[in-house]
Amino acid sequence: MPAYYFAMEGYHTGEKPDPAVDKLITIQYQKIDLTTGEPLGELTILKEWESSEQSIITTFCNQFFKPEIPVTHFIPVGMSLDYEYEMIITKCKKYNLHAITSHQLYFQRPRFDLRPIVVLLNDGRFAGARLDLFSSKKYDGSHMKKWYENKDFKKIEHFIREETESVLKLLQYLSKYKTRLGITKKEEPGHRKQEPATISSLKGKALPFHSLPPRGKSPSPAMQPAKTQTDRKNPPPAKNPAQLLKAEPKDLKKSLGKTKSAGPRSSVPVSQFRKHTPTKKAVGKQK
Repeated sequence: MPAYYFAMEGYHTGEKPDPAVDKLITIQYQKIDLTTGEPLGELTILKEWESSEQSIITTFCNQFFKPEIPVTHFIPVGMSLDYEYEMIITKCKKYNLHAITSHQLYFQRPRFDLRPIVVLLNDGRFAGARLDLFSSKKYDGSHMKKWYENKDFKKIEHFIREETESVLKLLQYLSKYKTRLGITKKEEPGHRKQEPATISSLKGKALPFHSLPPRGKSPSPAMQPAKTQTDRKNPPPAKNPAQLLKAEPKDLKKSLGKTKSAGPRSSVPVSQFRKHTPTKKAVGKQK
Protein backbone atom coordinates (compact mmCIF):
# COMPACT_ATOMS: atom_id res chain seq x y z
CA MET A 1 0.00 0.00 0.00
CA PRO A 2 1.71 3.23 -1.11
CA ALA A 3 1.97 5.83 1.66
CA TYR A 4 2.56 9.51 0.96
CA TYR A 5 3.48 12.44 3.10
CA PHE A 6 0.63 14.85 2.38
CA ALA A 7 -0.15 18.47 3.28
CA MET A 8 -1.90 21.57 1.94
CA GLU A 9 -1.30 25.26 2.60
CA GLY A 10 -4.09 27.79 2.50
CA TYR A 11 -4.39 31.55 2.60
CA HIS A 12 -7.05 32.83 5.00
CA THR A 13 -8.43 36.33 5.43
CA GLY A 14 -10.13 35.65 8.75
CA GLU A 15 -8.66 35.24 12.21
CA LYS A 16 -8.33 31.46 11.94
CA PRO A 17 -7.89 29.05 9.02
CA ASP A 18 -11.18 27.77 7.57
CA PRO A 19 -11.00 25.22 4.74
CA ALA A 20 -14.51 26.16 3.60
CA VAL A 21 -13.39 29.68 2.55
CA ASP A 22 -9.57 29.62 2.51
CA LYS A 23 -7.69 29.91 -0.76
CA LEU A 24 -5.66 26.83 -1.68
CA ILE A 25 -2.11 27.88 -2.55
CA THR A 26 -0.02 24.66 -2.38
CA ILE A 27 -0.43 20.87 -2.41
CA GLN A 28 2.65 18.83 -1.46
CA TYR A 29 3.14 15.06 -1.32
CA GLN A 30 6.02 12.59 -1.26
CA LYS A 31 6.05 8.80 -1.40
CA ILE A 32 7.52 7.22 1.75
CA ASP A 33 8.05 3.89 3.45
CA LEU A 34 5.53 3.82 6.28
CA THR A 35 7.45 1.21 8.30
CA THR A 36 10.65 3.29 8.47
CA GLY A 37 9.62 6.82 7.46
CA GLU A 38 12.28 6.93 4.77
CA PRO A 39 11.39 8.79 1.53
CA LEU A 40 10.95 6.71 -1.62
CA GLY A 41 10.65 9.60 -4.05
CA GLU A 42 11.07 13.33 -4.51
CA LEU A 43 8.82 15.91 -2.88
CA THR A 44 6.20 17.30 -5.30
CA ILE A 45 4.83 20.82 -4.69
CA LEU A 46 1.87 22.05 -6.76
CA LYS A 47 1.93 25.86 -6.54
CA GLU A 48 -1.08 28.10 -7.10
CA TRP A 49 1.02 31.15 -8.06
CA GLU A 50 2.50 29.23 -11.00
CA SER A 51 -0.89 28.16 -12.40
CA SER A 52 -4.20 28.47 -10.49
CA GLU A 53 -6.15 26.98 -7.61
CA GLN A 54 -8.38 25.03 -10.01
CA SER A 55 -5.39 23.64 -11.89
CA ILE A 56 -3.55 22.23 -8.86
CA ILE A 57 -6.63 20.64 -7.28
CA THR A 58 -7.65 19.08 -10.62
CA THR A 59 -4.17 17.65 -11.18
CA PHE A 60 -4.06 16.21 -7.69
CA CYS A 61 -7.55 14.65 -7.74
CA ASN A 62 -7.03 13.11 -11.18
CA GLN A 63 -3.89 11.41 -9.93
CA PHE A 64 -5.16 10.02 -6.63
CA PHE A 65 -8.94 10.48 -6.20
CA LYS A 66 -10.59 9.17 -9.33
CA PRO A 67 -13.46 6.72 -8.64
CA GLU A 68 -11.64 3.83 -10.36
CA ILE A 69 -8.46 4.31 -8.26
CA PRO A 70 -8.40 2.11 -5.11
CA VAL A 71 -8.26 3.98 -1.80
CA THR A 72 -5.10 2.06 -0.88
CA HIS A 73 -3.30 3.67 -3.84
CA PHE A 74 -2.84 6.83 -1.77
CA ILE A 75 -2.48 6.58 2.03
CA PRO A 76 -1.89 10.08 3.42
CA VAL A 77 0.58 10.60 6.26
CA GLY A 78 0.77 13.99 7.90
CA MET A 79 -0.05 16.35 10.73
CA SER A 80 -3.70 17.35 11.40
CA LEU A 81 -5.11 15.95 8.17
CA ASP A 82 -8.65 17.15 8.90
CA TYR A 83 -7.85 20.52 7.31
CA GLU A 84 -6.62 18.83 4.12
CA TYR A 85 -9.66 16.54 3.89
CA GLU A 86 -12.14 19.39 4.26
CA MET A 87 -10.20 21.43 1.71
CA ILE A 88 -10.45 18.59 -0.84
CA ILE A 89 -14.23 18.27 -0.33
CA THR A 90 -14.74 22.03 -0.69
CA LYS A 91 -12.58 22.54 -3.78
CA CYS A 92 -13.90 19.48 -5.66
CA LYS A 93 -17.43 20.79 -5.14
CA LYS A 94 -16.42 24.33 -6.15
CA TYR A 95 -14.85 23.29 -9.49
CA ASN A 96 -17.41 20.56 -10.32
CA LEU A 97 -14.97 17.71 -10.03
CA HIS A 98 -16.08 14.19 -9.14
CA ALA A 99 -17.80 14.41 -5.78
CA ILE A 100 -15.82 13.29 -2.75
CA THR A 101 -17.77 12.86 0.48
CA SER A 102 -16.55 12.94 4.06
CA HIS A 103 -17.62 9.31 4.41
CA GLN A 104 -15.21 8.31 1.62
CA LEU A 105 -12.32 10.20 3.20
CA TYR A 106 -12.80 9.56 6.90
CA PHE A 107 -14.24 6.04 6.90
CA GLN A 108 -13.16 4.31 3.68
CA ARG A 109 -9.64 5.66 3.17
CA PRO A 110 -6.83 4.67 5.59
CA ARG A 111 -4.61 7.45 6.88
CA PHE A 112 -1.89 8.05 9.45
CA ASP A 113 -2.16 11.29 11.39
CA LEU A 114 0.67 12.28 13.76
CA ARG A 115 -1.50 14.75 15.66
CA PRO A 116 -2.49 12.34 18.51
CA ILE A 117 1.16 11.37 19.01
CA VAL A 118 2.21 15.02 19.34
CA VAL A 119 -0.61 15.52 21.88
CA LEU A 120 0.79 12.65 23.96
CA LEU A 121 4.27 14.16 23.74
CA ASN A 122 2.72 17.41 24.98
CA ASP A 123 1.63 15.70 28.23
CA GLY A 124 -1.87 15.08 26.87
CA ARG A 125 -2.62 18.76 26.26
CA PHE A 126 -4.12 19.78 22.92
CA ALA A 127 -3.23 23.45 23.40
CA GLY A 128 0.28 24.06 22.13
CA ALA A 129 0.67 20.57 20.60
CA ARG A 130 2.57 21.79 17.54
CA LEU A 131 5.17 20.09 15.42
CA ASP A 132 7.74 22.87 15.86
CA LEU A 133 7.95 22.09 19.60
CA PHE A 134 9.18 18.53 19.01
CA SER A 135 11.20 18.79 15.80
CA SER A 136 13.66 20.95 13.90
CA LYS A 137 10.81 22.98 12.40
CA LYS A 138 11.35 26.71 13.17
CA TYR A 139 8.01 28.29 12.27
CA ASP A 140 4.35 27.41 12.42
CA GLY A 141 1.74 28.26 9.81
CA SER A 142 1.01 31.71 11.22
CA HIS A 143 3.57 33.34 8.90
CA MET A 144 1.97 31.93 5.75
CA LYS A 145 -0.52 34.79 5.36
CA LYS A 146 2.20 37.49 5.52
CA TRP A 147 4.49 35.64 3.09
CA TYR A 148 1.72 35.15 0.54
CA GLU A 149 0.59 38.79 0.70
CA ASN A 150 4.20 39.92 0.19
CA LYS A 151 4.65 37.35 -2.61
CA ASP A 152 7.61 35.90 -0.79
CA PHE A 153 7.15 32.50 -2.41
CA LYS A 154 10.68 31.33 -1.67
CA LYS A 155 10.01 31.47 2.06
CA ILE A 156 6.77 29.53 1.54
CA GLU A 157 8.61 26.81 -0.37
CA HIS A 158 11.40 26.71 2.24
CA PHE A 159 8.78 26.37 4.99
CA ILE A 160 7.12 23.47 3.13
CA ARG A 161 10.39 21.59 2.69
CA GLU A 162 11.35 22.17 6.32
CA GLU A 163 7.96 20.92 7.51
CA THR A 164 8.21 17.81 5.33
CA GLU A 165 11.65 16.99 6.71
CA SER A 166 10.45 17.47 10.30
CA VAL A 167 7.48 15.13 9.87
CA LEU A 168 9.62 12.42 8.30
CA LYS A 169 12.29 12.70 11.00
CA LEU A 170 9.66 12.35 13.72
CA LEU A 171 8.21 9.32 11.95
CA GLN A 172 11.67 7.79 11.54
CA TYR A 173 12.45 8.32 15.24
CA LEU A 174 9.19 6.69 16.34
CA SER A 175 9.80 3.74 14.05
CA LYS A 176 13.38 3.26 15.23
CA TYR A 177 12.75 3.47 18.98
CA LYS A 178 9.26 2.00 19.23
CA THR A 179 10.62 -1.05 21.10
CA ARG A 180 11.61 1.20 24.02
CA LEU A 181 7.94 1.64 24.86
CA GLY A 182 7.90 -1.90 26.23
CA ILE A 183 4.82 -2.81 24.19
CA THR A 184 5.20 -5.91 22.06
CA LYS A 185 2.88 -7.44 19.52
CA LYS A 186 0.91 -10.47 20.69
CA GLU A 187 1.55 -13.77 19.01
CA GLU A 188 -1.04 -14.76 16.45
CA PRO A 189 -3.11 -17.89 17.15
CA GLY A 190 -1.43 -20.96 15.72
CA HIS A 191 2.08 -19.46 15.98
CA ARG A 192 3.25 -20.92 19.27
CA LYS A 193 6.81 -21.23 20.42
CA GLN A 194 8.42 -24.56 19.53
CA GLU A 195 8.82 -26.73 22.60
CA PRO A 196 12.14 -28.55 23.18
CA ALA A 197 12.22 -32.01 21.63
CA THR A 198 12.21 -35.11 23.84
CA ILE A 199 13.26 -38.68 23.20
CA SER A 200 9.64 -39.84 22.94
CA SER A 201 8.85 -37.20 20.32
CA LEU A 202 11.96 -38.09 18.31
CA LYS A 203 11.27 -41.85 18.03
CA GLY A 204 11.71 -43.03 14.49
CA LYS A 205 13.50 -39.81 13.51
CA ALA A 206 17.21 -39.50 12.83
CA LEU A 207 18.93 -36.96 15.05
CA PRO A 208 21.30 -34.51 13.37
CA PHE A 209 24.97 -34.97 14.13
CA HIS A 210 25.29 -31.70 16.08
CA SER A 211 22.39 -32.66 18.41
CA LEU A 212 23.99 -35.92 19.64
CA PRO A 213 25.58 -35.71 23.13
CA PRO A 214 29.38 -36.06 23.39
CA ARG A 215 30.77 -39.52 23.98
CA GLY A 216 30.88 -40.40 27.64
CA LYS A 217 28.30 -37.78 28.64
CA SER A 218 24.64 -38.29 29.39
CA PRO A 219 22.06 -36.46 27.28
CA SER A 220 20.67 -33.17 28.48
CA PRO A 221 17.47 -33.16 30.61
CA ALA A 222 15.48 -32.01 27.59
CA MET A 223 16.57 -35.14 25.64
CA GLN A 224 15.80 -37.61 28.47
CA PRO A 225 12.47 -39.47 28.35
CA ALA A 226 9.75 -37.75 30.27
CA LYS A 227 8.23 -39.58 33.22
CA THR A 228 4.73 -40.79 32.60
CA GLN A 229 1.88 -40.59 35.07
CA THR A 230 2.10 -44.35 35.82
CA ASP A 231 5.81 -44.01 36.64
CA ARG A 232 5.01 -41.34 39.22
CA LYS A 233 2.27 -43.43 40.86
CA ASN A 234 4.31 -46.68 40.96
CA PRO A 235 7.93 -45.79 41.75
CA PRO A 236 10.50 -48.65 41.72
CA PRO A 237 11.03 -50.39 45.11
CA ALA A 238 13.89 -49.16 47.23
CA LYS A 239 17.00 -51.35 47.31
CA ASN A 240 18.56 -52.51 50.56
CA PRO A 241 22.27 -51.89 51.29
CA ALA A 242 23.26 -55.41 50.17
CA GLN A 243 21.64 -54.92 46.77
CA LEU A 244 23.24 -51.52 46.39
CA LEU A 245 26.64 -53.04 47.21
CA LYS A 246 26.17 -55.72 44.57
CA ALA A 247 25.16 -53.06 42.05
CA GLU A 248 28.34 -51.10 42.61
CA PRO A 249 31.00 -51.42 39.90
CA LYS A 250 33.90 -53.74 40.53
CA ASP A 251 36.33 -50.92 40.15
CA LEU A 252 34.56 -49.05 42.91
CA LYS A 253 34.74 -52.07 45.23
CA LYS A 254 38.44 -52.47 44.60
CA SER A 255 39.04 -48.80 45.22
CA LEU A 256 37.10 -48.97 48.46
CA GLY A 257 39.13 -52.02 49.53
CA LYS A 258 42.35 -50.24 48.80
CA THR A 259 41.32 -47.21 50.79
CA LYS A 260 40.49 -49.39 53.79
CA SER A 261 43.79 -51.24 53.77
CA ALA A 262 45.78 -48.16 52.96
CA GLY A 263 44.79 -46.39 56.15
CA PRO A 264 47.36 -46.01 59.01
CA ARG A 265 47.36 -48.70 61.66
CA SER A 266 46.36 -47.86 65.20
CA SER A 267 49.14 -47.50 67.72
CA VAL A 268 47.09 -49.17 70.47
CA PRO A 269 48.24 -52.74 71.27
CA VAL A 270 46.14 -55.40 69.65
CA SER A 271 45.79 -57.24 72.97
CA GLN A 272 43.58 -54.47 74.34
CA PHE A 273 41.00 -55.08 71.62
CA ARG A 274 40.94 -58.85 72.10
CA LYS A 275 38.27 -60.33 74.29
CA HIS A 276 39.66 -61.27 77.68
CA THR A 277 39.23 -64.91 78.39
CA PRO A 278 40.04 -65.68 82.02
CA THR A 279 42.25 -68.73 82.56
CA LYS A 280 41.04 -71.54 84.73
CA LYS A 281 42.68 -71.79 88.15
CA ALA A 282 42.87 -74.92 90.15
CA VAL A 283 40.83 -74.84 93.25
CA GLY A 284 42.99 -75.89 96.12
CA LYS A 285 42.45 -76.79 99.74
CA GLN A 286 42.60 -73.97 102.16
CA LYS A 287 45.54 -74.05 104.36
